[in-house]
Amino acid sequence: MATPGRTQKQIAERYKGNLGYYKRKHPWRVARFCASFLALAGGVAGVVLFQRHGNEEFFNSGVISSGHATIAKDCAQCHDKSAAAGNDLTLAKFSGVVKDRFHRGVDFRSIDLRCQDCHEKHPPFGLPKKYDLHEPNVVENRSCSVCHQEHLGPGPMKRVADSECASCHGNAAVMQASAKKGTTLPPAVFHLRAHPPQQVVFEMPRPAPGYTQVFSSFAADHPEFQLIQQKARDPDVLRFNHQRHFAADIPPVSGQKLDCNYCHKPEPGGRYYQRISFAANCQACHALQFDVKNPELKIPHGDVALVRTFLRTLPAQYGDYARLKKGRTRDADVQSFVVQQIRQLQEQFRTGEELERAVFFATDPYKPQRQQTAAIRANFAGCAFCHEVKMAANSAPTITKPILVDRWMPQAQFNHAKHASVKCDECHNARQSRETSDLLMPAKANCVTCHSPQTKKVASDCLTCHGYHAPAQVAADAHASETSSFKEMLLGGNR
Repeated sequence: MATPGRTQKQIAERYKGNLGYYKRKHPWRVARFCASFLALAGGVAGVVLFQRHGNEEFFNSGVISSGHATIAKDCAQCHDKSAAAGNDLTLAKFSGVVKDRFHRGVDFRSIDLRCQDCHEKHPPFGLPKKYDLHEPNVVENRSCSVCHQEHLGPGPMKRVADSECASCHGNAAVMQASAKKGTTLPPAVFHLRAHPPQQVVFEMPRPAPGYTQVFSSFAADHPEFQLIQQKARDPDVLRFNHQRHFAADIPPVSGQKLDCNYCHKPEPGGRYYQRISFAANCQACHALQFDVKNPELKIPHGDVALVRTFLRTLPAQYGDYARLKKGRTRDADVQSFVVQQIRQLQEQFRTGEELERAVFFATDPYKPQRQQTAAIRANFAGCAFCHEVKMAANSAPTITKPILVDRWMPQAQFNHAKHASVKCDECHNARQSRETSDLLMPAKANCVTCHSPQTKKVASDCLTCHGYHAPAQVAADAHASETSSFKEMLLGGNR
């Protein structure tokens, strides 16, 4: 240890008899005091002058995005300056705000409320206080400003980074707490994403812990899609064999070979596909020809009662057919034609009841004609050939209505138009499917072939497929007992 140059006694000798040393006005001390005072006074004066004559752009932290360019000159649209204006700012309020900021960080509530003033369609109005803007089982509310950051330059607002999603979904403790909270909530509150009433949506039961599996990225450890993981089956009982429709012996329809695009046609926007219907997609091949000798006489489709009426009024049906299709105008010729056709039917079916049973329940009543060409044989193969038909006592048979699903993965966003360059079978593998119950949806591995950082083909971030916010349309019965405004939820909840 180095020896000090002077001892304490030697240092004290300097101030011996000079006890008023620090009371004297030393030039340097006076200069330092004056400089500090002027700096503080100048700062206070600057604040006062700015409040009266200043320009808010002085405090602008950066250029605002193009989406908010119309309010770039009006900071009050987002920032609340009421506390610093007029007589609202008091010493007690100022000290309270400073203390709160030291303990809880920056308060974004005022900005969030301003966001809601314009973006009122985004938050789910009517949610109880205990529910969130995202999913009901979240354990911590997220401020708008945390994910949607402004003043980062011109152009579109910066896309929300995966790190914001990973702050919860990559945190085991947060996910565990979220799963625990989810067990305390009624199932109805999780049905936040309403769908158009005309859409049929395939909704799988929510897993017991919810969607709280920890993962870091889609390509790496994102869980397998639920319907693939749980080997879900198509609920439709309509009998359909995709593989059979790709067979080489299927004749062209209107000069076009059957393929995926013949039946599956995109909606005008291209995002989804139009629903399959008998009239638009099946009737060209399965024309429901009732009589091989009268191919233009067809059984009606879609109404059991109408089919029974058709079969029980066959003389009238043949009479109309003779007049409209055969060109017979004389009543005698029409009657002769009707008698001849009914006699031919009686040779094949002894009674009307037998004919009706064959139409509803036989899976192939015209099997002897299968060796004939498609152009001349009757195409009607019986209702039970495609449909589930059930006998009903003392009434008409019942046919199970087909379930044609429009949305298979309601938790994800998908746009078919953006995947037009990909062959249908690469994702859906329909050419190998023989059963209606086969769920022809892609697995995660199909998506990773493109949506992966390694391939660098397309985006693979969270927002590519998922949206954070719960939609504005929420089932009213799920929240009828307790309501609060979006503002109340922000002010009363955690940030």
